[in-house]
Amino acid sequence: MTAAADRPVLTAAGLTRRFGGVTAVDRVGFTVAPASIRAVIGPNGAGKTTLLDLITGFTRPDAGTVDFLGHDVLRLAPHRLPGIGLMRTFQSARLVPRLTARQNVMLGAHHLTRAGFLADGLRLPRARREQRALAERADAVLDFLDLRRYADTAGADLPTGVARLLEVGRALAGAPTLLLLDEPAAGLDGTETRELAGVLRGVAAAGTAIVLIEHDVELVMSISDQVLVLDAGAVLADGPPAQVRADPVVLAAYLGSEAPAEEAR
Repeated sequence: MTAAADRPVLTAAGLTRRFGGVTAVDRVGFTVAPASIRAVIGPNGAGKTTLLDLITGFTRPDAGTVDFLGHDVLRLAPHRLPGIGLMRTFQSARLVPRLTARQNVMLGAHHLTRAGFLADGLRLPRARREQRALAERADAVLDFLDLRRYADTAGADLPTGVARLLEVGRALAGAPTLLLLDEPAAGLDGTETRELAGVLRGVAAAGTAIVLIEHDVELVMSISDQVLVLDAGAVLADGPPAQVRADPVVLAAYLGSEAPAEEAR
């Protein structure tokens, strides 16, 4: 493996965020290896989503740094992150209800186009070519997710499990190097969760690194390469799943004598 391949795609150090007298994120640091799955877990109020908000610019940190492939992402506006290969999903699916599944996925790759708003509105040849390319890219993502049968279904009419997977697919359409997922298994049943696990393994195997916030501990332990445990905003443990699961501090503070199937946020 080359030195470049050994380099983390993301390095966060000393991230801190206070809201009034409450420290939501307290000097958190971690790295994400290429083509790996890094999970972030913790009890209610641990600071997991705030951590993603800090990395993606939706909340400004009081201290700390974030390097993504040489980019100081804390200096970039959130809308610029897809252009450097960093995509994110949110806790609730944010599909456009009136657009089809294909069109929703196409939105995730819009930053890859060059024709511009005017050319697109006038249906100029370059814009038409780009729209065809986006549709082909979206169909490839739908095939990867085994959701092609929903291509022409409006977002408002999609089942919950399909909508959650489609949210991941929209991010994948943008060709990210790093994908940040905030509770993608929320609302999924057991079969859908297993399908999601297969998708995430496939995404990482294809070369996209993942940071996964998830309440389903069994899912986390089955697919993650590294697990970061937060408690009251601070790092409680960090390491491979088996090590974290056996950590007595984590067992006492979070997992209990047996790891629960779900974690309350």
